Amino acid sequence: MMTIRAIFLTISLFVHGYVRSSTPRLFILVLLMVIPILIGLTSPIYEMSTVFPKQFFYPILTASAIVLLVNVAVFPEFGSTYLGLTTIETLQETLKVQKDASQLFLTYRNCPTSDINGNPAEKKTSLKDLTEAKGKLRKKVAECKGVLIECSFELAFSVLAPWELKPIASKGIKKLVANTLSLVGACESKYALLGDEGVTDNQATEKKHRKKKHSAEDVNLDQVRPRKEIEAGDQQLLRYLLERVEEPLNGLQATTDRCIDIINTCVAYTYDVPTLPSLKQGKGAPRRPKGILVQELDVHIDWLENAIEEFGRRSTEALEGAAIKEINDAEMIDGEVDVMPRDEIFLISSFMLNLRQAASHTLDMLKHSRKLVELHKDRKETRRIWFPKIKLRKWLFSGAEEPESLPAAKRDAYLKEGGDPDEDEMTSREKLREPREQRRKKTVRERVADFLEWAGDSDDMLYAFKLTLGVMLVTWPAFVSGWQMWFYHNRGLWVGLVFILVFENAVGSTIWIFALRAIGTLIGSVWGYAAYEARNGNEYVIAVMILIGMIPGYYVQLGTQYMKAGMICTISMCVVAVSTHLQTVPGSSQENFTKRSVTMLIGGATATLVQMIILPAKARVRLKESLASAIVQITKMETCIAYGVDDSRNIVSTPRLFRKFGRAVKKAEAALTSAETFLGFTKQEPRLKGSFDTQEVVYKEIIFVLRQIVDKMENMLQMRKAYGSAVLEQYNSLVYSYRRNVAASITLMLFACHEALTTKLPLPQFLPSARLPHLRMVVRVRQILLEEGEQQEREELSERLDPSAGARRRALRLKFLSWNASTAALEECIEYVEELVDLLKMLVGSNEFRSGLLHRPTYREYVEKMRQQRMGTGGESVEGDKKTLSSTTTSSFAGKLAKIRGKEEDASAEIDIPNPLQRIHSRRAVAKMGRRGSRTVEGVREEEDM
Repeated sequence: MMTIRAIFLTISLFVHGYVRSSTPRLFILVLLMVIPILIGLTSPIYEMSTVFPKQFFYPILTASAIVLLVNVAVFPEFGSTYLGLTTIETLQETLKVQKDASQLFLTYRNCPTSDINGNPAEKKTSLKDLTEAKGKLRKKVAECKGVLIECSFELAFSVLAPWELKPIASKGIKKLVANTLSLVGACESKYALLGDEGVTDNQATEKKHRKKKHSAEDVNLDQVRPRKEIEAGDQQLLRYLLERVEEPLNGLQATTDRCIDIINTCVAYTYDVPTLPSLKQGKGAPRRPKGILVQELDVHIDWLENAIEEFGRRSTEALEGAAIKEINDAEMIDGEVDVMPRDEIFLISSFMLNLRQAASHTLDMLKHSRKLVELHKDRKETRRIWFPKIKLRKWLFSGAEEPESLPAAKRDAYLKEGGDPDEDEMTSREKLREPREQRRKKTVRERVADFLEWAGDSDDMLYAFKLTLGVMLVTWPAFVSGWQMWFYHNRGLWVGLVFILVFENAVGSTIWIFALRAIGTLIGSVWGYAAYEARNGNEYVIAVMILIGMIPGYYVQLGTQYMKAGMICTISMCVVAVSTHLQTVPGSSQENFTKRSVTMLIGGATATLVQMIILPAKARVRLKESLASAIVQITKMETCIAYGVDDSRNIVSTPRLFRKFGRAVKKAEAALTSAETFLGFTKQEPRLKGSFDTQEVVYKEIIFVLRQIVDKMENMLQMRKAYGSAVLEQYNSLVYSYRRNVAASITLMLFACHEALTTKLPLPQFLPSARLPHLRMVVRVRQILLEEGEQQEREELSERLDPSAGARRRALRLKFLSWNASTAALEECIEYVEELVDLLKMLVGSNEFRSGLLHRPTYREYVEKMRQQRMGTGGESVEGDKKTLSSTTTSSFAGKLAKIRGKEEDASAEIDIPNPLQRIHSRRAVAKMGRRGSRTVEGVREEEDM
């Protein structure tokens, strides 16, 4: 009898663990399934009656009915209003970042500038604030999408259904935020070229007393960050081009600003948002309008369409005017204006087209807002109940068990061969197309082998096995006839339930949940003990005390991130006080308090030991797996971008290519989100090798770099999808070999990074950089354009322009501007991939030469070192100040940096810039110190000569 009970409990626990890990949405379902099974099979009752099911059905059904009644009839909180409010807040935050990016990008003089409406700018957002806002925007997009999904699965009482807002709340906002992030990236590149010359005196005064603390890890990260190619650009040319396109950019930004406000008003009107969160100055918030005229929306739609067309014409004319020198400002720029493909043109084109694309997405959302207003009027503003529109598969795989826990990363094929288990589509389709005669039925042995391989590679099966083993370890006395009553009276059942609730997917998350539940159990048990002992078990006092204790418990559960602590606190106070009062199990309040606390400690400690000893799932390992998965998806994105490198024909992108790229982007973003979550859990798990803080800084930078690469690649394909690419559509037969070299270099470096993460083997000291192939490709495009322009000029003798002006004007067409913007993003991708390689070298090392010429990266630095050794200067000559920071060791780097900052702190204030761009600021400071040192030496020599 006991053996049969144990077998049934084992099966139910295994099913619970597998479903919980594979489909977190069904966690409550399998939890409610396993609780009565565990209680029934470990109890000393041998006869089944109707009382046992009633003990579970009646409380659960009663609580569900009360919750439904309160949420629907007493305090109705339908999701449509919250969805509209979340959408408006996300649009406002995106608009703020977009306006700040435009203002910062167009700041190219050392004087205060006015905003897009012509008002004097009181306070300007720094580049560091914009960089930090990128993470906030991603969270807002995820929040908006999550609210939309949840509202689609709930009852709604409104005029419009929640899913009718999807073109704005999901698709439109995601595209708008993607272009906004590209605008911020353009601001970072502009800073790399122009530096902090656009910062006003007010900003310098504000940040004068801010001092940044740089640890040794930060210094190392500064060393591995490569130089940006745009740092060697022409500053005068960029300032001149910024002056030319300033007015069109400001005009389009002002129009977009107004249209986003109109979209927010329409969303508030159609989805019953009482007030509009506004970024404007003034007291109070604007209220929801009582009505909107469709004709007025038509006017704004036409206005935005005309503004986009006018922006395209004026911006192109502005750059063409710069090319043919209609305005020759000798003070702004000297010599001939070169607007052929180069870094400055790439940067300007990137910002222009991303702003134009953002305006196009705003236009699409504005048109959909008009449809919403029409539907709202057609339905005569009559509310109705919208039942959930559930797609079972999407619902099952769209959520997690808890916000702080994620399913384990899939480790299938990418850990072995760098492949993806979901991307064998062509192979599976070819197998399906095979004739039935060629198909061979698998034998039983082959089927068993396939099952064993699947079970061995499945994280869900491993999780279910460990959970089943752990619960059976703490509940085995219930299946021994001599210990069964002892197990029942000492509440051994609670140990098994605590184990199920505490056991998570990784060691760090298990320890964290155990700590939260232990604290909540202790506080709740103390309060339940006090409630019973207040008047020796008076039921009215117990009810009042529990009511008072539930208020902070529910607040912690619903209003903070420690929801499990608040939940278990409420349960513990009820269990200790009510079970003692009802005497469900004989025992005093003190005994119940002690048993409740001890069982929590035993169950949590057992869960932690099982997770740490039996096939431990470490958050650090899961972190590496998630990063490896992200690199695999980025490699697939690169193959989509490099489409056509093996074809000499001209290339036109296909919808199938865009769909494949979109799937890879979603998987890469999901992998990076998992990596960020597991990185937080690394602090909560023990480590024998010492502190993980040093590596944590490196992993944070790796996640940042991978996100930058994903954003840049997504922007590249967006430009190609929206505007096409003149180089690929017209000149691919002439440049495909150059594109192949660039793609091969990037793919090779990504593959090396993936292998370094999965195998922990050192990287080669030198990997072929894609910078040189990319530069060759750009030079080849310039050469093709010039040759074609000269040929056409010879054919058209009536042309009055100079020989290269025709080619310059063609280079400024929309498709060429799209290729310029894509090339700017590709250039930054190459730089971030190089930084990724250097970051991984800090983790796994590299096969470097121990000494000699190849030990140092450049010949010049090696010669300088040998010269100093011969002279016996020890590296402290004046010439040593001219060396770059990247060629110094960590100690000398820190010393020079502190010396520089010490001398520069009184002269000028530190600029609040993003951490990845601080190296550029330090490099400029060293250059200034070098120039000052050389001037001092010359002055001393002149005095000696006199």
